[in-house]
Order: sequence, then C-alpha cells, then structure tokens
Amino acid sequence: MEILEKQTIWQVRNSYLGVYVHFPYCFKKCDYCDFYSEGIGAAPANDEKSLFKSYQKEIKDRISHFPEIQKRTIDTVFFGGGTPSKASPEHWKKLLDFLRSEFSFSDKPEISIEVNPEDLSSELLSEYHSIGINRVNVGVQTLEKKGLEFLGRHYDEDRYHSLVEILSHSPIQRVGIDLMYGIPGVSKESFFSDLSHFLKVGLPHLSLYSLTLEKGTQYSRDVSNQKKQEPEENLQSEILTQLPNLLKENGYLWYEVSNYAKPGFESLHNLKYWTYEPYLGIGPGAHGMIDGHRYGNPRNAGLYQKKETSTKYEKIDPSTELSLTLFRLFSPFRYLDFIETYLDTKSKSKYLKTIEGWEKKGLCTLENEIFQWNPQALLLLDDLILEISL
Repeated sequence: MEILEKQTIWQVRNSYLGVYVHFPYCFKKCDYCDFYSEGIGAAPANDEKSLFKSYQKEIKDRISHFPEIQKRTIDTVFFGGGTPSKASPEHWKKLLDFLRSEFSFSDKPEISIEVNPEDLSSELLSEYHSIGINRVNVGVQTLEKKGLEFLGRHYDEDRYHSLVEILSHSPIQRVGIDLMYGIPGVSKESFFSDLSHFLKVGLPHLSLYSLTLEKGTQYSRDVSNQKKQEPEENLQSEILTQLPNLLKENGYLWYEVSNYAKPGFESLHNLKYWTYEPYLGIGPGAHGMIDGHRYGNPRNAGLYQKKETSTKYEKIDPSTELSLTLFRLFSPFRYLDFIETYLDTKSKSKYLKTIEGWEKKGLCTLENEIFQWNPQALLLLDDLILEISL
C-alpha cells in the first residue's frame, strides 16, 4: 500500500460535532442545481434578519431534542447554500458567536463558507477573515462563457477574470474552487485549460465534478423537452480517469472521488459526511444526522421560519449508510475500526467477506487494518458500493 507522506488515515471520531447552515438565496438559481435555493437578484433577501433568528431557534430546539449533543465539541462549521456569500458577514459573525455560547469549540475549528464568483472580492475575504472564517470555497464551475450560459449561471466577466488574483492574495489560506466537466459544448481541452489556470496558483483544494442530470431541475426539464443535451458521459469518464495522476504530479492528495487537496487541506466538514460523524443541519432544506438519526427541514424559507422545528427523526441503518459514504474515500481509512464500531454481527461478516473479495480482484489494498481503493476501482465504484450495501 502506497501511503504518501503526510497523508491522513481516517478513523472513527466520536466526540466531535459539525454544523451545516443553509442560506437558500442566490442571485440566480442555476439550471442544474437540485439543492433548495431561490434566485432573488442582486438585492439582499428581505427576510435575512428573521432567517438568522430562525437559525438560532432551530439550534436551541435541536439541543432540546438531543441534550447530549452539547457535550460534543464543534470542530467544523460550514455555511452553504444557495449562496451564503450573499448574506451579510455581520449576520454570520453573530451566528458564530451564538454557536460559541451554546457549545464548546475545538482549538482550531474549520469554519467554511461557499462564495460565488460575483461576490468574491479582497474586501469580502478580509471581512470573513476578521470574523473567524478560515476556509473559503468558490463555485467557479467553468471559465468558459458558453458553459456558464448552458448551466444557467450568472456571469460577471470582470469577476471571473479576477478570480486567480484575488484568491492568490487571500488572507484566508484554506481556499478552494469547484470545477465541472462534461458540460455539453465545453471541450475536454477547455476543462483542462481551466484546471491548469488554477493549478498554477497552487490553490490548496480542488473539487472536480462531472455535470449530472438531477430530476426536478430546470436542466432535467430542458433535456426532456429536447432543448438541451445530456451530460457528455464518455468525456466525463475520460477526464475522471485522467485526473488522479495529473493532480498527484501537482502535489495533491486524492481523498474522495471528486476531491483533491494539498496535505492537511482536506475539507474536514465534508469528511464528516463520509466518515459517519454527527452534524447539525440548520436552515431550510438542510439535513442533519444526530445520534444515529437523520432529519430534514422543509425546502421553503417562509415555511421554515413559520413552522415549529420538526421532531421527526428517522433511524439510520449503519450498514447502508457506511457503504454509501465511507467507500467514496480514496484516501486510506481504518476499515476495521468503522466495522467494529458501527455494525452488527451479520453486517460485519458481510462487509468483511465483500472487502476480501475486492482485495482478491486487485480492486483494493488491505494492510495493517487499513483499507484503500486501487485506481482501477474508480469506474466500477457505483457497482461496488451497491454490492456491499445490498
């Protein structure tokens, strides 16, 4: 097993808590996006102040439903959306202060925010830095105008051209971007040109996703009505298999199917989703997982603010959950640690038998109780995850 220097080996962590907060408003809702969001133009949301009050109320309610979570230490906070950079930094500061009044925080918590290119500026990054936000991810998707138009994204040419300059001089060191490939009309060469543009700066985190067709989105409707083409799947497979070596040559660790980071710059919050750690999901459309139970909030900002916090919690089947999340990791993890901690006897036996079968086929490596996928498992991953989840 080739475990690179400084590569983290993930393991069970039971005493920490993450917090995800969903801000649902955007300048314009993207055609491909299936997260709950509403396009409201350039002006601030009319209900921003009351929405942030509702966040505080929900946090209090979740604590009352699960009092034990206050004994956990918060080590990650993630402001997502929608477009959380559309909200006032002062409101995010007050929410962080409120969280600190309710929970203990680790010495060096990761506090992340998603930013859209139209909001990004040196002044905004300085403001975020001053209120304790220490990780920023920018949803670039593509630098090609026709690609952005295909996705139904707002495009501010000046902002897109200044991205590299602003990010390379950011007071926040943990910065990353999202890029998307397989957009009809955008060539493989164009995608790699965009990627090269950001590799030259050495940004510490890169999320590289394929465009997907999600039911209920405007893009899905446009494809059904033959107004737009489906994602270019053959092109996506080509790019997907070329990325690991290219990123490795540039000093990045491949730690999840679509995520690459310089050593120590992985998204610790997103790792909670993949390593079965508990997290609060706050806000309209948010989902959370606490003490082996999942819950979800209404996908409507007005309804979220008016309704009482739901007490409906769904018990999780750890066997299914681990298969769908843990095995998306391409960095090494202590598989026996997870199996022994979370699975019953029957599930343990099934997992071990399936994993040993993968090893015999050369799909993964097992050494010193550590699991790691081999690169050839990549294009088979969905089928392999299905195999262990059934």
